[in-house]
Amino acid sequence: MPINSETLRLLVAVVNLLFGAIFLIAGLRKMLAAEYSPAMRALAVQSAKISQKSLTEDMAQIAQAASKLCDSVTRMVRTSSGSGAFLVLVGMVFLGSSYLMIA
Repeated sequence: MPINSETLRLLVAVVNLLFGAIFLIAGLRKMLAAEYSPAMRALAVQSAKISQKSLTEDMAQIAQAASKLCDSVTRMVRTSSGSGAFLVLVGMVFLGSSYLMIA
């Protein structure tokens, strides 16, 4: 069976469709998964310890530590959501190119 241009175009479209589905599913899983919940629990425990120490230690150091803790939690959530959104975007591009090849 020789490969002509129509068969090759269909093959590339199917491969793009598969890649698009894989990227889309991976991005949605990354955005919706709770893989960071153990780290969040550990950070919550540490913040509780910080609040307990606030009565006995210097208040400026404790406020600075709590601020860094909040920043690290925000950065961790933002990075996970950003990479998930990028994967979804790439998946949509693959799906769109697959559609344009077929149409």
